[in-house]
Amino acid sequence: MYILSSKGMKNAEKTADDRGISYFSLMKNAGNAAADFMILREELSRKRVVILAGNGNNGGDGFVLANRLFAEGAEVTVALFSGLPKTDCAKRAYAEMSEGVRVAEAKELLKQTEADIVVDGIFGTGFRGDLGETEKEILSHIKKLKAKVYAVDLPSGVECDSGRVSEGTLAADCTLTFAALKYCHLLPPSNALCGETVVLDIGISEEILKENCDNITSVPPAVFEKRDKNSHKGSFGTTLAVVGSYGMAGAAVISGKAAIKSGVGIVKLASAKENYTALAVSCPEAIQIPLSGDDTDGETLLGALDGAKSLLIGCGMGQSERAAENIALLLENTTLPTLLDADGINNIASRISILKKVKAPLVLTPHPGEMARLTGKTVAETEADRFGIAKSFAEEFGVWLCLKGANTVIAAPDGRLFVNLTGNPGMAKGGSGDMLAGLMAGLLAYNEPEKAILSAVWLHSLAGDKARDRFGERSMTVSDMLAEL
Repeated sequence: MYILSSKGMKNAEKTADDRGISYFSLMKNAGNAAADFMILREELSRKRVVILAGNGNNGGDGFVLANRLFAEGAEVTVALFSGLPKTDCAKRAYAEMSEGVRVAEAKELLKQTEADIVVDGIFGTGFRGDLGETEKEILSHIKKLKAKVYAVDLPSGVECDSGRVSEGTLAADCTLTFAALKYCHLLPPSNALCGETVVLDIGISEEILKENCDNITSVPPAVFEKRDKNSHKGSFGTTLAVVGSYGMAGAAVISGKAAIKSGVGIVKLASAKENYTALAVSCPEAIQIPLSGDDTDGETLLGALDGAKSLLIGCGMGQSERAAENIALLLENTTLPTLLDADGINNIASRISILKKVKAPLVLTPHPGEMARLTGKTVAETEADRFGIAKSFAEEFGVWLCLKGANTVIAAPDGRLFVNLTGNPGMAKGGSGDMLAGLMAGLLAYNEPEKAILSAVWLHSLAGDKARDRFGERSMTVSDMLAEL
């Protein structure tokens, strides 16, 4: 699936118009597609529907929708927020609206005490800045009606490309967007106000969308080839995971289990010697490499690289001068696909130039706080520009960058971006990142980096969604997710 900016969507519509699908046809298609969806989802007969309409093309989509919902037996009111429509297409759609649809000025909604469904079509992808005081007052009143809210393209008050949300924005239960996802459906904080987001086809071809997507697509489902009948453990590689300091055995256990479940042939766990019993019991399939915490660890780790096909550094490793030295030693002496997670990232944040010297394919999997340490920015600045920061970092250092969070962003060294569309808030628990790191490192041992990284993110989220379905979003655990792998 393609993800478009406001400019990209505008260009896609122009291209479609140039190639024979007029702007008015696109508007009709959008309104009808929204209607088709709502007709399937809602019992509309005699339902009180209020459509909030601006004076642009977003309002025009609402006029088309109003006709269809009225034909289904709904009592439809179109509330005009900025007077009569101003664009040619919206004027035409307004003129074609049935006389049975009630038209009112938006301020009249302040007298309304009941509504079953509200459709937000005030502003579209071109909105910038803040809602006006009148708009805020009316939307605040609508919130009190407790109606189900559908947003057309995006909730009014949301900036399409930045995800910025104006005070007073009406949160949607469901957002019906057209042709492609937009940045705001994926970026915080706006993604939290979009509710369920559904992409509806309006006749713009895949070719046109691809031309205008700025190299941003969704993470595809993981697909693996059937295994050869005569395979053996050496056929699927070995992962070396340097994880778990004293007191952090859990991170080592979770990442180790995830690596084992990835399908890799052999897993070696290099961890603090105090973790030996916990790891031996929890991960009996893995080879244990106890670390003493002294000068001998460097030699032990270099020896453990022998025969490995991928390397994981970080989960629960701790932050210390010795840990940083061991990480630098490994990075300088490996050409294996290498994943830096958690303390693997934190220990090199102050000496980040080392990344440019690494000869191995490199993957970093920071959460926003770790990303902020890597770039010197605040977490707020990082969250406000997830696409831009991930892309620029990946290009500058020649790495794969997996910026975790709701709708995880993956940036390739060549600047391509992928966004994950699955997962849920129940995954926001300690250990979830360790699971992703172990899974990804295991897949790196027997897959090309791009396939391993994208597959790991998709599988991790799918396991999270299945755990939610079985145990509930609040009480699901990372162990439940591991079981779903």
